[in-house]
Amino acid sequence: MTSPTGYAPGPTTWRILEVEAVPAVDHPDAWAYHGMAAVDSAVETANLGYDDLARPVAQLVSGMLHQEYADKRRFVAVRDRADGAAPAADDVIGYAFLAMPRDHNTHTADVYVGVHPDHRRHGVGTALAERAEQAATAAGRTTLFGWSLSPREAADDEDALVPATGAGRLPADAGGARFALGRGYTLEQVERMSRLDLPVAPEALAAFEADARAAAGADYVTHTWEELPEAWHAGYARLMTRMSTDVPQGALDFGEETWDAERVRVYLRDRADSGQRLLTTLVEHVPSGEVVGGTSFLLQDGRPAFVFQEETIVLSTHRGHRLGMLVKAVNLRELATRHPRTERVHTFNAEENAHMLSINVALGFRPSGAEAALQKRAG
Repeated sequence: MTSPTGYAPGPTTWRILEVEAVPAVDHPDAWAYHGMAAVDSAVETANLGYDDLARPVAQLVSGMLHQEYADKRRFVAVRDRADGAAPAADDVIGYAFLAMPRDHNTHTADVYVGVHPDHRRHGVGTALAERAEQAATAAGRTTLFGWSLSPREAADDEDALVPATGAGRLPADAGGARFALGRGYTLEQVERMSRLDLPVAPEALAAFEADARAAAGADYVTHTWEELPEAWHAGYARLMTRMSTDVPQGALDFGEETWDAERVRVYLRDRADSGQRLLTTLVEHVPSGEVVGGTSFLLQDGRPAFVFQEETIVLSTHRGHRLGMLVKAVNLRELATRHPRTERVHTFNAEENAHMLSINVALGFRPSGAEAALQKRAG
């Protein structure tokens, strides 16, 4: 959630509208999606100083078209126009995203709220949050999740918001978290946002890969693709299922999310429709032929300067062979070869996930923010 803090010069009257899905970004009714993308960019820039994390309009449009696994609703706050004309993209001053899983964790809902920095402290964020939360509870959802990003973690000698896990600290004045706490959410977990500036020295990366391969031995081999072959979808699905429960989650009320090959196919199609693609490295256990670990980078068309480090997972029965470092080092090498214009990598990890954080730090990742994982019991 993004806090409605700040100052807006002069009064603005506004109203909230629900946004329907549109078939394409250039559709006449896509104005609201262009407006949401512009607000998201302004929110991220005001918070972090850059908009790498902002959702492009193609991603917003595609996300609403792909509702196979979640019921999604979108709301916008739009300024009333003096001429009485229909609203346009420039009139959007805030948004609320609501996602409700269809097959698993059907008691939960994800709520995201953002308000343009020029229109805060006028109740826009509160109204949007209430609209989304009311829709969630009307649909029978009893646990609500929200996330809020701070540009830094709190220092040890300053007042801080501390999650239930006790790991990680947010600045006491973190606006988004404060906004959510005021609405009855609890701070359950803090994730470290990290950034890796590229390139990594080739000799250092080669050493990480060589050491990891030596520890893994001949029983483990890696495969890398930009288009994951269908024959590997089932193995990737198994990793994603384990990712839903094996990573630290604190007391977040979130159970297993089962993936299969069909869900992977839909997921990859959604990414492609959003103008995104994955660079994926998987580990195969040769004696069994099973996929036992993997990682991916998410690339965005038209924005070559950065990528996101997506899920990295190794099945518990195959840990202890440095497979986490192996897949990360291989994928970084492949990224440098295939996409040499990439300048930085962003990633998120729970502060209590010491093992994965240690791998990232060894590779050169440095803290760049702190994200609050928030939960509200609505039932």
